[in-house]
Amino acid sequence: MAEVKNQPSVIRLEQEVSAKNFEAACVELLDILRKIDSNFGGIHDIECDFPEQLNVDELNKEKHVYFATRMANAITELFKDPALSLSESGAQTFFTLQRWLSMIFASSPYINADHILVTLNQNENPYNLADFRLSNTQDAIIKFCVLYLPESNINVNLEALWQLNPEVTGSLAFALQSPRFIATQQAFSKRGTLLQWFPEKLATFENLNNLPSAISHDVYMHCSYDVAENKHWVKKALNQVIRRHLLQGGWTDRDVTKLGERNGKPVMVVLLEHFHSSHSIYRTHSTSMIAARERFHLIGVGNEAVDAAGQAVFDEFHLLKGDNIFSKLNELKEICEKNGAAIFYMPSIGMDLTAIFASNTRLAPVQVIALGHPATTHSDFIEYVIVEDDYVGSEKCFSEQLLRLPKDALPYVPSALAPQHVEYRLRENPEVVNIGIASTTMKLNPYFLAALKAIRDRANVKVHFHFALGQSSGVTHPYVERFIKSYLGSDATAYPHAPYDQYLRILHNCDMMVNPFPFGNTNGIIDMVTLGLVGICKTGAEVHEHIDEGLFKRLGLPEWLIANTVDEYVERAIRLAENHQERLELRRHIIENNGLQTLFTGDPSPMGKVLLEKFEEWKAANLAEKPKKKVTKSTTTKEKTTKSTTTKKSAVKSEGKSEPKKTVKKTTKKADK
Repeated sequence: MAEVKNQPSVIRLEQEVSAKNFEAACVELLDILRKIDSNFGGIHDIECDFPEQLNVDELNKEKHVYFATRMANAITELFKDPALSLSESGAQTFFTLQRWLSMIFASSPYINADHILVTLNQNENPYNLADFRLSNTQDAIIKFCVLYLPESNINVNLEALWQLNPEVTGSLAFALQSPRFIATQQAFSKRGTLLQWFPEKLATFENLNNLPSAISHDVYMHCSYDVAENKHWVKKALNQVIRRHLLQGGWTDRDVTKLGERNGKPVMVVLLEHFHSSHSIYRTHSTSMIAARERFHLIGVGNEAVDAAGQAVFDEFHLLKGDNIFSKLNELKEICEKNGAAIFYMPSIGMDLTAIFASNTRLAPVQVIALGHPATTHSDFIEYVIVEDDYVGSEKCFSEQLLRLPKDALPYVPSALAPQHVEYRLRENPEVVNIGIASTTMKLNPYFLAALKAIRDRANVKVHFHFALGQSSGVTHPYVERFIKSYLGSDATAYPHAPYDQYLRILHNCDMMVNPFPFGNTNGIIDMVTLGLVGICKTGAEVHEHIDEGLFKRLGLPEWLIANTVDEYVERAIRLAENHQERLELRRHIIENNGLQTLFTGDPSPMGKVLLEKFEEWKAANLAEKPKKKVTKSTTTKEKTTKSTTTKKSAVKSEGKSEPKKTVKKTTKKADK
């Protein structure tokens, strides 16, 4: 009879911890963390005996705090036991899921796990967090790094920790960059420090075997939300390690001189991350790909989340079925080889491991990205980036060559969930000006919140901020809410992640909006105009902040709504909040002139045209005299690393199905022995 798999259980975790069954306790804990991860922070399908008093919808936040506290207590008892000794493979699993340990403690009264870590401090006064002296034993280092969380107040010397154990320290660096919410002063500062210190260290790794490779995409993507000019440099190092990892695993690039045609057209293979009718990437990039079919045979490649509308963009669509990164990449290469792909195109890169790994391979003679995630790749295998001309801030922010398109060359499409009719809410003289903020948790940071606090403190009208938050759900939301209220107190309401219609209702009740910075708000601005709202944005050199400026100008909004500095941002937000008639006139202008329609109209043909030109240029340069030769060095690699002579293979631990591993060392002795 087949064994029925039980739900992960807080009760069972507590029982195993009390019995000092360390292996069983760690397995249960990891199962709970995996379930939270698959629930995007939610706690459903996890057994927990909640008090009856909390089983009401109105106390949802209190329920999550209760859960987090129960979990934090159990984890405390488990990790405080000196007899617990984690294996290296067990530690790697914990690093992969550390962001949920972080959310559990941060949403509980504990805030962090420092009360556990002090037991490892060899200082005479273990509570002196400024002078933390860690034992150089393997057990102590692993325990410390697993529970050194973004909210920790312990002063850590990263260089000293690296000297003790580079692999565990590197794994910690991955884990600290993994959360979707890194906004508090403590967490934001840690990431900022890592982005300066870690790239050089990361580049020394030969492969990803002893790093939590499953969260590589978090390291790759989340740097974009920092404020440093060199924040993307970590991608250079990560790309180098990924490339070495692939070569050591037996990867070979495609021979891109073998070209083909379908229906008399060259072939463009498009690798998709998230692409369905209600997703932002579909909304911003589908029209230009449909238009490109005039010149190319378009083959879409993606996962099960690509819906019928997403698949219909392409001449044909292929589902990637591989269960690990190597099998997926080989499937992708086979598609490119079979069809003789001329162009390999990724409308977004950064949200999925497959795209990031693919960006470090040669699959077509011309490889291109667009700005579904608006940031440079620092890849040696991506030649071009598609950018509408008015979205470019500084060209210095790109490692790729810019293919500038006219500003209407990527016309958007409305979300499939967009309302058909909007009843605009225009308040003449509100006692309290309601200010909307459409933002994912990743876009929040202390600089932005400090600006909102300054607006609140300096405005001559009472304001209330309404945060319509993406990704703030389950055990994450109490933490996010506390952060917001630490700046704005009762003058802010933080709404948990909600379906699109509920999200729009939150913003519909607002009088104006302010956009987050430095990472801007493309689709938030579209939603703003949908509701007949106007707002303030801050521009800058990076494309992800300059897009806001471009959108505001396309909408015909006055330039004073576009700030160049934080001080200007505060001043102009105050002006918009205080001057009711001016604000209403701007709103009526947007509504009466159907400003939104300007974003949905344009000529989407230039992308296909310019990519065909670049392909023809490549052919002229590389195939004119040597049509049957292998690809020249300049087209296959700008690669700076040499192929390792080792034959050691390893599948990326992220997606493969592996045998269960012991999380606790076999040599672990129970305390009562």
